Formats: sequence, C-alpha cells, structure tokens
Amino acid sequence: MLSNDNSSDHAEPHAAAHFARAWDELVLALRRRAARGGARAGELSLSQYYLLLPLLGEDALPLGRLAAAAGISAPTVTRMIDCLEADGLVARTRSLRDRRTIMLSLTKRGEERLRARRRSLARRRKKLYERLDPAERASASRLLRHLAELLEEL
Repeated sequence: MLSNDNSSDHAEPHAAAHFARAWDELVLALRRRAARGGARAGELSLSQYYLLLPLLGEDALPLGRLAAAAGISAPTVTRMIDCLEADGLVARTRSLRDRRTIMLSLTKRGEERLRARRRSLARRRKKLYERLDPAERASASRLLRHLAELLEEL
C-alpha cells in the first residue's frame, strides 16, 4: 500500500535543485576568482602550485608522477614545465636508472616562489575561515572533505 505522505517525495527534488544551484554558485565564484587574477604577478598559478608542491623537500621526482598527482595530462605538464624551466623555477634531468624518465627538481628560486605561494594561499584560507561563524566552520570542514571524496569517485 502506498503512503499518502508525499512530502519527502516533493522535498528531495527541491533540495537537489537547491544543491545544484549552490554548487553552480561555488564553481562560478571559483572561476571568477581565478579570472580576477588568483595569482598575483610573479606568483605561481594554482595549477603550477599543485604540480610543484610535491617537490618541496624532495631532491627530484619523475615528471609523470607529478602529473598524475596533480591530475594533469602529460602534454599539459610538459608545456607547463617548459614555461617554469624558462623562468628558472625548475630543472629537468634524465633519471640515472631509466634515461626515458624525466626528473624534475625545484631551483632555489622555484622553492622560494612555491613557499611564497603557499603562504599566500594560507592567508586567503584563513580569511575565508574567519568569515565563517563557529558552527559553519566545523560543518564546512566535514562537508568539503566529503565532497572531495565524492568527486574522486565520479
């Protein structure tokens, strides 16, 4: 026998539509932020930052491993590294074990830029966090982690 209470049937599509709008607003806000110059002059872009971040504290890592960790295709990484190398931020060498493998390391200048970008992003995250009320802070952290996990599954 079917229940006459259809309130949950009507609430779910409504809630899903609200989620979809909120998601779109977040994605658009992130895109607008990036378009406004998420990276200041001389700063690494977010793509460059996340590509190079695993190199902090490392002598050198394979280019393919960096690409996979950043979720960037090999041809795109190659173009990015070409620019970073021209700017004197990274150095490429061939692996001694396998000459087909390209190893990437930070230069002193590259490490300084990477650390500066990390500090800049930390300041921005702190400002954002401080603008949330205490109840929002705990739930935002849980929700962001959960959304990140779900996105990995899609």
